[in-house]
Amino acid sequence: MEIEIPLIVKLLYFGSVTGPDPRLWPDEMKDDPVAAHGLWSFYSGLRMGLQLGAACLRD
Repeated sequence: MEIEIPLIVKLLYFGSVTGPDPRLWPDEMKDDPVAAHGLWSFYSGLRMGLQLGAACLRD
């Protein structure tokens, strides 16, 4: 089964996901750049989702 990623998801991804930037990573993860960047990306996406959800609830 092939999974098709919607265009809007691709546009949001390329518009918001940054390249690796060690300045944004927690100090305890500096030696594991893959995990550190993954955590930062997850945090950024979660934050964006919460902001979008909150904006939808405003009058």
